[in-house]
Amino acid sequence: MQRLTHRRILPFLLLFMMVSAGSAQAYLLTSPQITRQMVKKLGKPVTATIQQKESFFRSGATEETEAENLVFDEVVRLAAPDRFHAVVTADEKKVEQLSTFDTWFRVVDGAVIEGPERAADRYRDPLQFRQESLIEKRLTSAGVDLASTSLNRHAGRIAWVMGARASDRTVRPQFWVDKETFLPMRWILFEGQGDKQRVEIWYHDWFKQGNAYYPKHIEFYADGRLFREIRVESVTAGKPMSATLFDRSTYSPKKNAEPKANEKVAEPTEKERQMEEIERILSNDPLAF
Repeated sequence: MQRLTHRRILPFLLLFMMVSAGSAQAYLLTSPQITRQMVKKLGKPVTATIQQKESFFRSGATEETEAENLVFDEVVRLAAPDRFHAVVTADEKKVEQLSTFDTWFRVVDGAVIEGPERAADRYRDPLQFRQESLIEKRLTSAGVDLASTSLNRHAGRIAWVMGARASDRTVRPQFWVDKETFLPMRWILFEGQGDKQRVEIWYHDWFKQGNAYYPKHIEFYADGRLFREIRVESVTAGKPMSATLFDRSTYSPKKNAEPKANEKVAEPTEKERQMEEIERILSNDPLAF
């Protein structure tokens, strides 16, 4: 009698397990569902001015090297629908970053600096592109597979992960969103070609100002090492920005002085070396140190 009862119960247990597994999969949101909820929570495109501190960390962990870390004041301006302008003034050098959805470039002391947009530059994406279609295109351009979603844990919280399945054994570009709040938590990107460097951007302490959300603290990691952080000090109402500001042709290209024939190339002064290092660091190059 006991054996017969077990035989009857076993098929029901198997059926229950199959249904439960199917139900769990059914409740896994798709990328469009996640991004729709995220942009709804972030708020509509904003026009604002953000005052923030940017710190760049050297690789050493001793007090001596910590004293050499660099800290800059940065002013970020956002303007609806998708304009971003950041300015850092370091000693005599002024470094600007300008972008819309269709353009991105960096300007140093009034001259355009040629070079690619770096992985760390993409920290601004959820701040700048508060529209579902735009953020999805940005994720796709960074290599995030929007057909793949899963659930995972980060900093003690459950997150929706766009760009990865639970069964994945290799790390691919991913964007993590808090399961409960639908605010961004983590960006996983890759820098360079071939043997690419893994760059992670972590968002902390989102707060609401007006009708929009902003992160108070952002951390940047390169291959597991913290190399940069941003701490927001204030967010105030901003003003619209002229389209001319984002016209690359209005800036002069940077010119490198070429030595004349038979002329010795002078060694750069200590001040010039410092300015070159600052320029390299502010280009968001994780290997600048």
